Amino acid sequence: MTEKLQPTFAVGPAQIGATERPYFIAEAGSNFDQDLDTGRRLIDIAAEAGADAVKFQLFRADALYPDRGAIHAAFKAVELNPDWVPKLAEHAAARNLTFMASAFDTQSLAVLESIDVAVHKIASSETTNLPLLDQIAATGKPLFLSTGMCDLVDVQEAVARCLARGNRQVALLQCGAMYPLPVEHVNLRVMDLFRDVFDAPVGFSDHSLGTHITLAAVARGAHVIEKHFTHSREAKGPDHFYALEPNELKQLIADAKDVYEALGTAQKEMLPSEREHGRRNGLYAARDISDGTVLTAEDIKIQRPAIGLRARHLDAATGMHATHAIAAGTPLTWDNLRP
Repeated sequence: MTEKLQPTFAVGPAQIGATERPYFIAEAGSNFDQDLDTGRRLIDIAAEAGADAVKFQLFRADALYPDRGAIHAAFKAVELNPDWVPKLAEHAAARNLTFMASAFDTQSLAVLESIDVAVHKIASSETTNLPLLDQIAATGKPLFLSTGMCDLVDVQEAVARCLARGNRQVALLQCGAMYPLPVEHVNLRVMDLFRDVFDAPVGFSDHSLGTHITLAAVARGAHVIEKHFTHSREAKGPDHFYALEPNELKQLIADAKDVYEALGTAQKEMLPSEREHGRRNGLYAARDISDGTVLTAEDIKIQRPAIGLRARHLDAATGMHATHAIAAGTPLTWDNLRP
């Protein structure tokens, strides 16, 4: 049998996939302003907002852009000091958050493995970096795989590489690598495609402005949500201006939980309070009825609420026998009637 991804897997105490609530990753990214205390502050913000995980990015500009051009300088300016990683991870653990970081090179992966991270996040740019993906998949840790800058063939190839290394714990995140992402390029229906093709947990890494698209993703069945946040959109840096501020992140996570709860079940039934207080007509004894009486139309009245038999059973109840004495005004049920 062809190996497939797992429909569910665990990250710490959380279950990813199936009917579990969405796993929320608060993306700190490069918004720590090259300051360790600001990194810790971002972790505190994520914890207070109710996130499940906090994520940074771990790369070396010298490895990504060895030509030392203008792009190298931009990335160098937002590098995360690898010596800070254990300290940030320790602070996240103290705040009951899973610490995550996207590794962009082998040396950065080694740093993350040295602290035994629980899960790896693959940035969109590295999903097609197959040698690096091979190494990350081979750790055996669960993977959150972003798919910006990918077509379906790229995603299929990435999944195949994970499976070839025995890693079936992969969640696929729809993503668009534009910052911010225009709504016409969000394409939430890609989650449906991933679910159908791979039968794996799916999610959304959201680079759009605001929070409404994230909530739409939750309503569409996302198992994982990732969203950038910052301590202030007024701060200097490439990712602050489109990220959520602390109060917005907290509200989004609360709203996302409400949206998930509102999905409920696919069973259409009357709620207990609807049955008791709803504007539905039911059958009641119109007068005192003696044990054994054959009910006629004059013995039955229709009124609200429908606590017992609903009004649609009037014809069936007429002509039946009372199994015991029934006081006027009592809701009729099948228990007090017999043929």
